[in-house]
Amino acid sequence: MLPPHSPLALAVSFFLFCIPAHAVESQPAGHLTVSEGRFHRAGKDFCGIGINYFDLFRRLVAPEPVSATRRSPREGLAILAEKEIPFVRFPACGFFPVELRRYVDDPEGYFALLDGVVAEAEKQGIGLIPSLFWAFFAVPDLVGEPMQAWGDPQSRTREYMRRYTKDMVSRYRGSPAIWAWEFGNEYMLESDLPNLISAEKWKVPDRGTPKDRGEEDRLRSSDVVSAYREFAELVRSLDPARPILTGDTVPRSAAWHLSRGLGFKPDSLDQSRDVLAESNPDPVDTMSIHLYADAARKPDYFRPQTPVGETLEAAMAVSTKIGKPLWLGEFGADPEKPAEARLEEVEEFVGLIEKLGIPLAALWVFDCDNPDIAAWNVEPGNENAGALEILRAANRRLRSQSITP
Repeated sequence: MLPPHSPLALAVSFFLFCIPAHAVESQPAGHLTVSEGRFHRAGKDFCGIGINYFDLFRRLVAPEPVSATRRSPREGLAILAEKEIPFVRFPACGFFPVELRRYVDDPEGYFALLDGVVAEAEKQGIGLIPSLFWAFFAVPDLVGEPMQAWGDPQSRTREYMRRYTKDMVSRYRGSPAIWAWEFGNEYMLESDLPNLISAEKWKVPDRGTPKDRGEEDRLRSSDVVSAYREFAELVRSLDPARPILTGDTVPRSAAWHLSRGLGFKPDSLDQSRDVLAESNPDPVDTMSIHLYADAARKPDYFRPQTPVGETLEAAMAVSTKIGKPLWLGEFGADPEKPAEARLEEVEEFVGLIEKLGIPLAALWVFDCDNPDIAAWNVEPGNENAGALEILRAANRRLRSQSITP
């Protein structure tokens, strides 16, 4: 942890309160809204299937040089526009703390890069769902605090969250490209574990993390819910219209017991449903999950040995009960299967999304050069390229049903 008067702590404190917001007051009709448990756009019920674009902005702020073979935001968004993909979900931030420092050290240059992404999305007519705090460890590591600082309203972590949220929402709420605001990525999945396995996994000192972790780096679901609530309250005070998303996934099979300190005991179906509702607290007005075709064979999966379709049905039932539309922020095939089988699984997933009436979903992932996720990477010319045509056909069907992507 940084001493409270260290140069970095003072610098963080300074920028938290001294960066002017770039406010735009208009509320364009192009973004999503939520009412009566449904997504709407331009006055109509909305259903659409987009794609995750992990490197859309991160590629611009990551410290490592970008390969000349990788696409620019203009090139990537142009491909998706041609394929009739209505929107993308992307980290509107860096991943590691060293990438977040671009915002601290040079906010003007940082936002100039993001301005370009938003402007290109407007030009191409593609919606953006920015995720503001993607990696659960990055902000606490940047400001020199443990993970549990997410649960402390007086922490520097929460101060950073407020400042970044204000800057982002105030700057881009006037853009028709911004469809919704998302907090981060799968924080609940990293919570309530009886050891430091999640925190220990992310020790990369040359990327800005500490060399050592301690007990206070064991994130708790209560910390996450507290942060979600304040984020949602702040976003709603700045933007009265756009949906607010947590960005979380289906809970672990023991999430209810883990959150209550009872260890890895299997949850009942009712307990799993309760966790889904608890993970998307008011004033968050949507319900977020992620789901992959290989999840059923994982012992710590939401409902082990449960087919994907049954899990989606259970999630839709909870969504309906709590009156919050379902956001399937990530879905994808089993990475261990051959390419042809993976495309078949994507098509099956899309069929379930349409059959069950899941209103908003995004395939994982477009134009990402991380070798660890190569089996999921979709781009023209590679073995997964057919997924773009699957999404194009699905969105055409949705449009033909008078639901407007």
